[in-house]
Amino acid sequence: MNIGIIHPSFKVFGGAENTTMHILDALKKTEHFTTLYTVEPPVIEETQNFKVHRTNRHNFPSFWKYQRMKEIQRLFSNANQEDVLVISSGGLSLEKTTKKVILYCHSTFEADYEFLHKKFHGLKSQYYKIIQKNVKRTFEVLQSSSVKLVSNSNYTKNIINKIIQKESKVIYPPVDIKKFAKYFDNLKKNKIVTLSRFSPEKNLEFAIQVVKSSNFDYELIGNARLGSQIKLCNDLKNNIDSKNISLFYNLSNIEIENSLGSAKVYFHPSKETFGIAVVEAISAGCIPIVPNNSAFAETVPIDALRFKDKEDAVNKLKDALGGKYDHLKPMLRQYIEKFSVENFQKELLKEIESIN
Repeated sequence: MNIGIIHPSFKVFGGAENTTMHILDALKKTEHFTTLYTVEPPVIEETQNFKVHRTNRHNFPSFWKYQRMKEIQRLFSNANQEDVLVISSGGLSLEKTTKKVILYCHSTFEADYEFLHKKFHGLKSQYYKIIQKNVKRTFEVLQSSSVKLVSNSNYTKNIINKIIQKESKVIYPPVDIKKFAKYFDNLKKNKIVTLSRFSPEKNLEFAIQVVKSSNFDYELIGNARLGSQIKLCNDLKNNIDSKNISLFYNLSNIEIENSLGSAKVYFHPSKETFGIAVVEAISAGCIPIVPNNSAFAETVPIDALRFKDKEDAVNKLKDALGGKYDHLKPMLRQYIEKFSVENFQKELLKEIESIN
């Protein structure tokens, strides 16, 4: 079978990119021939049954939504000879096609649905109408029987079903549990760590407010590649006036691993449709303190580790640093085994190979 993987850009490496790389790794070990269709490819080696098809980028810096739309249209056009298409990028990356499609849903599509129903005025209204028309077509394509949805959590599945009345299969994303397991029994420093990219939806201002109201030693580690991310990073830095808070960005993988592996507590301040960093932290031996919302009931199944508000977050972080939850670590380590890379690859290959 000829399989096309569509993922426009690997410029910023996050959960969607990590998932795509593990899909490619799994397919390269099969007899199928796989092609990655992309504009900005990752560092990856081609093999006898795998190649990269790169589409040239036409830049529209002031109109990035239009640029993304045109890129996706070209990628689908280029992949038209494949038997099956697997779409694994974040967001609503889909175009009309005669091929069988598996769309891996990292997102609930709520933002796309809200954008579709917004009213715009002024000079840019015609531009946004073009984008809205494309989003409307995409939602229509989602309803096609040839498009199979795979969601990254039950939380994502339920919201998608509410929005478009279509069921999806849940396959949790791959977490490299083995990579961090070597840190599980390390001697831990009495510090808190957060891993995140610097984006507004990550609620990092809240995290800093929580820690500033206490005396906890805290490391905020993130990625900042785009201009908007670097600006947010600098804004956060300017608001830190506490010696107990350290902010780092664009660290090497080994630096991130060492920081996470030496921390007693992992603090996550934002909603997530899954939360790969949280599971990585658990596998490294951290106690997770996360919001009592979104998909965290699936990744952190213990009520005592999920906070309701700022005051509750402060109290739970204090308890975690004090060792109140240490007895939960063996149970958490066993629980997260279902989020392994091996489980993800096995289940997704089943879905791909079931298509005929």
